[in-house]
Amino acid sequence: MIEENEYEKIEQKLEEFLGIEAGELRDEIVENAVWLNKDYSKMVVLRIFPDGTYDVGIGQQGSHDGLSYEERFWVEFSLIEPWDLPEYETVVGVVGGYIDEDSGDVFDDDELLEAVRTSVASGFYDEFESEWEKFLKQFDEWYEGLNPRDEA
Repeated sequence: MIEENEYEKIEQKLEEFLGIEAGELRDEIVENAVWLNKDYSKMVVLRIFPDGTYDVGIGQQGSHDGLSYEERFWVEFSLIEPWDLPEYETVVGVVGGYIDEDSGDVFDDDELLEAVRTSVASGFYDEFESEWEKFLKQFDEWYEGLNPRDEA
């Protein structure tokens, strides 16, 4: 099991390699991942290339870009609906938006999506956190493969 400070070291490698803070990358992934009604045949795809460039977009189950693992690193993140998060389980649709039946808070589409994105990006959704940590481990392995250390 990887310790918390080990994840921080991997995030630092990621930041140096991509030239973007890990938190900004997380936000970009979360921005794409949160939908009001997710399509179970789709996912967020992050592709990282050996030259330090990357892209984030929506992929279709079974789709492939035709590139090999050596040509790019590919990782998938699940789509997220508000109701996937425990704190939004009591939010229901009403005419003109949504209401939290427990708190009475009212949301329009944009407000609800932004609230969920903030919760996920802040680490309050365990499934995303697990996928992020899995991504970090896989990225570290791929990155080390790009830069094998000389054994003396």
